[in-house]
Amino acid sequence: VLFLKRWGRTMRREAGSPERMLAMLEALAALEPSHTRRSEAQVARQQFSTPLPLAYAMLQAARVRPGDVVLEPSAGTGMLAVLAECALGSRAAGALHLNELAAVRAGLLEGLFPGVPVTRHNAEAVGDCLPHVRPSVVLMNPPFSVTPGVDRRRRGADLRHVRAAFALLPPGGRLVALTGHGCVPGGRDWTDAFRRLDPPPRTVLSVAVDGRAYARRGTGFATRLTVVDRAPAGGTGGAVDPEAKVEDAGALLRAVAEGVPPRLALAPVPGDLFGSVPARAPAVRTGGGRKAQPGSKSAEASGQAGSRPAAPEASEPHGWGPVAELAYETGGTDGEGAGGDANAGDASGQAGAVYEPWRPRTVRVAGAVAHPTPLVQSAAMAAVAPPAPSYRPRLPVRVVAEGRLSDAQLESVVLAGEAHSRRLSARVRVSADWEAVERVADDDVCGDACVGDDGEVPLSAPVRFRRGWMLGDGTGCGKGRQVAAVVLDQWLRGRRRALWLSQSDKLLEDARRDWAALGGREADVIALAKVRSGDEVPHEAGILFATYATLRSPARQGRRSRLEQVVAWLAGGLDEASRHAFAGVVVFDEAHAMANAAGGMGSRGRLAPSQQGRAGLKLQCALPDARVLYVSATGATTLPGLAYAGRLGLWAAGETPFETREAFVSAMEAGGVAAMEVVARDLKALGLYQARALSYAGVEVDILEHALTSEQRRIYDAYAGAFQVIHAHLDAALEATGVTDGGKTLSAGAKSAALSAFEGAKQRFFGHLLVAMK
Repeated sequence: VLFLKRWGRTMRREAGSPERMLAMLEALAALEPSHTRRSEAQVARQQFSTPLPLAYAMLQAARVRPGDVVLEPSAGTGMLAVLAECALGSRAAGALHLNELAAVRAGLLEGLFPGVPVTRHNAEAVGDCLPHVRPSVVLMNPPFSVTPGVDRRRRGADLRHVRAAFALLPPGGRLVALTGHGCVPGGRDWTDAFRRLDPPPRTVLSVAVDGRAYARRGTGFATRLTVVDRAPAGGTGGAVDPEAKVEDAGALLRAVAEGVPPRLALAPVPGDLFGSVPARAPAVRTGGGRKAQPGSKSAEASGQAGSRPAAPEASEPHGWGPVAELAYETGGTDGEGAGGDANAGDASGQAGAVYEPWRPRTVRVAGAVAHPTPLVQSAAMAAVAPPAPSYRPRLPVRVVAEGRLSDAQLESVVLAGEAHSRRLSARVRVSADWEAVERVADDDVCGDACVGDDGEVPLSAPVRFRRGWMLGDGTGCGKGRQVAAVVLDQWLRGRRRALWLSQSDKLLEDARRDWAALGGREADVIALAKVRSGDEVPHEAGILFATYATLRSPARQGRRSRLEQVVAWLAGGLDEASRHAFAGVVVFDEAHAMANAAGGMGSRGRLAPSQQGRAGLKLQCALPDARVLYVSATGATTLPGLAYAGRLGLWAAGETPFETREAFVSAMEAGGVAAMEVVARDLKALGLYQARALSYAGVEVDILEHALTSEQRRIYDAYAGAFQVIHAHLDAALEATGVTDGGKTLSAGAKSAALSAFEGAKQRFFGHLLVAMK
């Protein structure tokens, strides 16, 4: 692969014909060591790299042309990818996407193809995992009968890979696959797999390949080369001869030349909910061949963040287009201005006195599209309006022109920017461990040697925390898109390091999707989980994505904690001057995961603060000037859900009667739910909170009851009897595992954990059983 990366394009130019190029590749492949000695993992996972001559025949069948986006869902060690890169030339960094589940091989690909995005998904579901990738060509050699997580062989695994990748193609796209010889187009399994796809695949070539082509790979299993187009008019293409077979790569190349027609015209790439997929273009560099540095004028002008020479994300361009400050009007009443009635729908009839339709009222952007679904807000929230803002976000013009952000989402970006442009009134000092905050008088002039009340912990110089903002929209309002827009606003102002915290690492792809929808690069969103604890984050710019569970990870074996690692990257160092100078965005997505950040009283006594909540509070203390964005649909419903939100200024900020969080909690607990509603309303009136939800006007709900059959009841009763047997022997199991001894509990915690795990497994089992019966 390294040889072809250096000499492949020259070989293509000098060859003059596909036949001569194949001869050179066969000579090169003959020098390659054989793969006949294989590890158990390679055999179990069917990791058989594509022989170079067969890979070239596949490339010829693909007919790659300028403007193509090529996807390889099971990229392995890069044999197909390097040939595709040679065909794409200088456009490869923006037009090649690789996916490989195996961690070692994916790491190799990242080193071999810098600038090319490499994802790590199970390719059987690549259509669901990569909805933002719109390939015009797919090259693939999937496992034939192996599925990750399943020990036994599974017939038709290669067909599932093919179907998943084909679903990503637009009309006019082409897929070239090397599969098991039994994966025959037109067969029963093939027909069943593609029955629901419209338009279906049109087969243009399918021929078996003798197993001897794979002899140097340690197997003699026969394979099949299949070429299909996604034709706009549908159709199944020419008839397939299941007996057609070639002996070697030369015969396969001749069959491709004779039987594979030119590519069809490519239909326009479909857009997402708010606009088309960002275009890819060559990388942008500043004059003199030097990359623009973060925060420099040249970087802001080009939209290209600086990076270290080996940073993989540096080669893929952004898709911002022209950038300008957002123009909007303020004030007016509901229903006035552009799009004033667009969001009303039928919500008023459904809402009554509880909900009211949301309409652009505070911020009205000319030409902004209405939100795709009508939105409502509670009557209490509708009774107040935020103050008229003056902040003008800096966004790409296409965001409004192409409807990538709706009017509702644009208002959130404006209000967040307005809140972030101010600071809380109180001056405070932060302890060196970022745990404690002590308010100081305005005339305090104590230097850096000041200590806290305990006389031991040093305090920082006096600072004023930057004000935060909370987004409380419900499902369907596009919170991720709004978060990405807030980050983008600061990115285009030169602040190109941000943190996106979320509850689950499964939301990483959602964050990348929302960022890419606004013109960003997927590689800009960096998974902290891929960086070892204690190591430096190897990126000069980007959006660091982490989970709360990762953030709370302590220091181990002399390495810095995850929190220190994150702060050091965001601020450029852990010293006070660097930390206090950081003014980028810190997003607490699913912020309710930090509930109980301050502890409290439970039914069994005092509850200690949660580790996640403590980590979130320490992060906010370490970066006092960060633009904090809280995101939670349930953020203002309970007191524990607000304990982490000190940047809203509800207590100890010199702006409310509550000097401490305890005073605020005591007053709110006395007021009950009504008091929390007043808090939410007042936060909106201060411009610090936004909470809307989808309107369910016109939606009818009916309960469908499934009456269990006698056979299903028998099955349920049989499983219930089995669990009764387990219940009868729980004590013996606890005895055997050392949790109890002679009926005496040795570890109350271990016994509680064991019983909890068992009861949880039992509940999940019967839940799944009933769902399966339904």
